[in-house]
Amino acid sequence: MTPEELRNHLQKNYFDNVDTANPGGAILAFTPDMHWQHTQVWAHDGHDSRHTDRLQGRDALFEFMEARVKEMQAIQIRHKVDDVIVTGDCGAFRARVIGPTGRELGFLGWVELNDGLIKRYIVVPEDFAA
Repeated sequence: MTPEELRNHLQKNYFDNVDTANPGGAILAFTPDMHWQHTQVWAHDGHDSRHTDRLQGRDALFEFMEARVKEMQAIQIRHKVDDVIVTGDCGAFRARVIGPTGRELGFLGWVELNDGLIKRYIVVPEDFAA
């Protein structure tokens, strides 16, 4: 996968679906047995960077996202992938969460791919003090 293909996969297949409250579409960016590890970037509804969620499999991710995307709709945040690096079946990316007032918080991600889908996904805030 090229950097542009990965950027498009992350943005269009995952984050755009998250941002439009479509967890069923978002999970299709992943393999059925995927590993998802996410440290909260934008604090909201009791979620903050002191906790890391770890999920295994699309079903677990769907259940998690079903509630979370509704919260994100209420606070009106969006995700934007900026930079992507790919080597073989692994990639790293830099992205940001953008709020309705223009406030932005950066985050870093690592993915491992299998047949064009994400098998491992790890995200951490760029600045834990935000």
